[in-house]
Amino acid sequence: MPHTITVNLLRILAVLFIAVLFISPVSAFTANSLDITIDKSGDAVASFKFTLEGFLENAIPLSMLESELKKGLTTSSDPPVILSMDKTGATMLLKKFADTKDVASGTEYSTAAMDFSKAEIALKSSALSSVVTADFSPSQITITFPDAYTKKFTNSAVLPSLTHIVIDPSKSAAVTSQNKNGRVNVTSSPATVQVSIDGNYAGDSPQMFSDIPAGTHTFLFTKEGFFPVSKNVTVVEDKTTNVFVFLKNTAQPTKAPSGFLQLPGFGLVIACLAIGSCLILRQMTR
Repeated sequence: MPHTITVNLLRILAVLFIAVLFISPVSAFTANSLDITIDKSGDAVASFKFTLEGFLENAIPLSMLESELKKGLTTSSDPPVILSMDKTGATMLLKKFADTKDVASGTEYSTAAMDFSKAEIALKSSALSSVVTADFSPSQITITFPDAYTKKFTNSAVLPSLTHIVIDPSKSAAVTSQNKNGRVNVTSSPATVQVSIDGNYAGDSPQMFSDIPAGTHTFLFTKEGFFPVSKNVTVVEDKTTNVFVFLKNTAQPTKAPSGFLQLPGFGLVIACLAIGSCLILRQMTR
């Protein structure tokens, strides 16, 4: 009789244990950290560390956990590729994790957003939903770009999209050099004047002369039949300097008569002498 009671009691306890097992979750999945390193192509390698508690640590098949991770951590049309995995973490290849775009100073990277609640929803929809609780939000998230720039998040349920420009030294030098140049807009009278900058022929006016290094330069303006003009022009970085030049025609007198011809009243004296000469000639002819 006591043996029968013991067997029945064990059966009851077993039933109760199974009932409790499938009525309320008794095991947990907890995300600890996620480290994502982006390469130059925009693909990324992610190291995902987690903790399995209770019977889940030994009972859950890795293939099932791998499937749930892929569902929850997909960020593009290509699902993650599991490179390695065990009961403590997984290393994954995230294809097209970041979009790349060439910009003036280098390459711009725009990462995909990642919603960890998707992984939790996927797990709740699986056969383990009645016995497993899950927290897929990593305690620590680190994103590393190709230039080693990092961005960190703590206890975040959503990894937002990030934008970062990786500087290309050769492009950066070109941009810096370009920014140190200025422009000179030349107009003239007469038109079509030849313009030389620091002794080198640059073109004819009117014209905008670009990509001139900042600083003071010697501009020489010449045209056949006109006197040349030279000017020192200061070019300002990334600015336009307006220059107008007037050239005198070589056929026009440029100096007044010199010597006694410049004496005051000389013209009046000449006029009086002319009148006097006419009167004398008139008297002589009578």
